[in-house]
Amino acid sequence: MRTLCTILFVVLGLLLFGQDSVSERIEAKNAQQLRLFKKISLLNLINGLHMSKEQMRRVYDLNLQLEAERVEHYFATLKVLSYVESVRRRLYEELLLGKQSDEWVREAAKTDRMLRECRNRGYRCYEQLAPKVEEVFTDAQKEIINTFDPCTVPPRDMRNPIRAGQAPSQEKIFRALRRLRDMPAWRQRRAIQLATDRHIRSLKEHTNLTPEEEQRERQRFQKLLQKIASMDDVEFELKKHELVNELVYGSPVKAIKEKKKQLERLGREIGRTGQKRYRYSPKYNRVVRFFLDPPVVIPVLRDKMGIAEKVKAESEEAFKKVESLMQCGKLKEAFRAALEVAKRYPCTPAAKKALDCAENIARKTPDVVSSASLRK
Repeated sequence: MRTLCTILFVVLGLLLFGQDSVSERIEAKNAQQLRLFKKISLLNLINGLHMSKEQMRRVYDLNLQLEAERVEHYFATLKVLSYVESVRRRLYEELLLGKQSDEWVREAAKTDRMLRECRNRGYRCYEQLAPKVEEVFTDAQKEIINTFDPCTVPPRDMRNPIRAGQAPSQEKIFRALRRLRDMPAWRQRRAIQLATDRHIRSLKEHTNLTPEEEQRERQRFQKLLQKIASMDDVEFELKKHELVNELVYGSPVKAIKEKKKQLERLGREIGRTGQKRYRYSPKYNRVVRFFLDPPVVIPVLRDKMGIAEKVKAESEEAFKKVESLMQCGKLKEAFRAALEVAKRYPCTPAAKKALDCAENIARKTPDVVSSASLRK
C-alpha cells in the first residue's frame, strides 16, 4: 500500500511539473493570464452590479465552503487521477505494441467510472451551493449578469452607475447616422469607407475572419450604410431602431454572441424544469459561472473587501502550528492542521505551503491520508 501511494504521488508530480516543450510552457502561461483575465472581468462585473458588503461577504463565504469541500476530497481525487494516469500510460504502451489485452481494457473502463464519480461529487457540491449564490442577487442584478460578456475594459454601461442594468442606449448611433445623412455625397462616401474599415478592424480583434467572411461583412456593412444615407427622413425615423439593430447585430461576432446568450437562456429555462445538475451547471448558469469559482472569486473579493492582508497574516500564524507539529514529529496532527489551513485560508501563500506539507507527509507516511483526511 505504501509503495503504491508513493508511486502514484511521483506520477502526479511528473504530470504537474513535466513541461518539456515550448507548447506546454505557453499553455501554462496562457492559463495564468486567463486566470488574471477572469479576475479583471469579475471585478468589472462586481463594480457594475454595485454589490453591497453583505452580498460580497455571502458570496465569499460560499466560495470558502466550496473550497473546503474540495480540500476534504483532495487526496482522494489525487489518488484517482494518479491511478487513471498510470492505467492510461500502460494502455498507451500496449497500443503502441499492437496489443489490447482484455485486462487493460477493463481497467480503462474502470478509470472512466472513477473519473465520473469524481465529477458527480463536484456536481453535488454545486447543487448544494448554487441556489444559495443565486439568492444573494436581486432580479435586476441577475439580468446584468446574464447579459455580461467577460472583458478587460468594462463597457460604458458598466462604468456608469446610473446606466448599469439599463438597456444600452442607441441614441449615440442615431446621432452619428443623422450626421452621415446630412453630409454631401462625396463626404458620405468617404465616411462610409472609414466607418467600414474601422468596423472590420474591430471584428478582427475579436475573431478570426476568413477573407471570404471579411469581404461579405464589408459589403453588408457598406450597403446598409449607403441605404441609410439615401433614405428619406420619414422612413429613417420610422425604421431607425430596426436599422441600428441590423447594423450592430448583423455582424458575425455580434450574431454569435447573441445566439450563445439565447442558448444559455434556453438552457436555464430547460434547467428550471429539468435536473438540478444542468440547472446549476456553470455551462448554463452565469451566476454560478462567475460567482462560484473559488480560485478567482476568493482573492478578488478579499481585495475588494479590504481583508487580504488580514487573511494573509492569520494564515501565516495558523501555519506556524503545522510547522511546530512537524518539528515534534506529530505527522498525523500536522497533516490535519495543514488541511485546516488550506480550508480556512485558500488562495494564500500559507495554504500553498500547507498543501505542500500535507503532500510531503502523505509521501512519507501514506497511511496518514486514509486515517486523517478521507471522508466517505
